[in-house]
Amino acid sequence: MSREPRPLTVRQEAVMEVIRSSLAQRGQGPTVREIGERVGLSSTSSVAHQLGQLEARGLITRTGRGWTTCVLGEEPPARRPGLRSRGPGGGVDGYGRRPAP
Repeated sequence: MSREPRPLTVRQEAVMEVIRSSLAQRGQGPTVREIGERVGLSSTSSVAHQLGQLEARGLITRTGRGWTTCVLGEEPPARRPGLRSRGPGGGVDGYGRRPAP
């Protein structure tokens, strides 16, 4: 029996919106203090708690140590420009070689 995931709280939604906005505008996540200012939390500990909850749910992940390195967990990784896929595997085997025709 699987449980339905709990919906995000209003505050978690607000934090997610700040992160999305920062990633779209600057290409990196906001600082803990920036999030606090925008969602009305004066304690950086409270912001870190909210970020930890979102990370535990898989909605955000960090690529480095700080929260400014967070990325949205729901989005696929960015593709390199100029490369086109040829379907599953991109037309190469596991070693990067193209199979013989």
